[in-house]
Amino acid sequence: MGQIILDEQIFDTEVLIPLTQWITVQRLRDLRPDQVIKDERVPVILRELRQPTFVTIDMGFWNGRLRDARYCILCFPLRSDEQREIPGLLRHLLRLPEFATKAMRMGKVARVSQSHIDYWQLGDEQPHRVSWPSAAQRKGGVIREQRPAYKFEAPEVASTAQNQSLAEPLLRTVIS
Repeated sequence: MGQIILDEQIFDTEVLIPLTQWITVQRLRDLRPDQVIKDERVPVILRELRQPTFVTIDMGFWNGRLRDARYCILCFPLRSDEQREIPGLLRHLLRLPEFATKAMRMGKVARVSQSHIDYWQLGDEQPHRVSWPSAAQRKGGVIREQRPAYKFEAPEVASTAQNQSLAEPLLRTVIS
């Protein structure tokens, strides 16, 4: 998979130990054991590593200006007592096409919540939003089907001419 770097405030028992069961994980402080690492130094350290993915609950890192082609930042807007959710969310996130490979993750700064993922992508002006696929859409980490972007319900009417004239405005309607 890839190199995951955990921020200082991430707990060992709730996050680090479960993650080591399936991915390579290091703590940020282990990279510079004799130094105090301030937030503004984190991007500098990440640039020195080989395509790391930085995991944090510090929402100060949810900033589009921190995008860099050499790393990925994943911000989990969770309280300290909710950190046990990070391993499961991270595992599901890394199965999504937008985050499945290191190459796809690089240049992204993402906010990962239980309902969706917002992310800034290097080169894009606006953030993107991805919803978590439902359990029916997921199978082995692959999305099998997508919900349609619109819903079409034809009205029941007597004649074909009436059907066509009534259906045209409905076809133009997109439900978001």
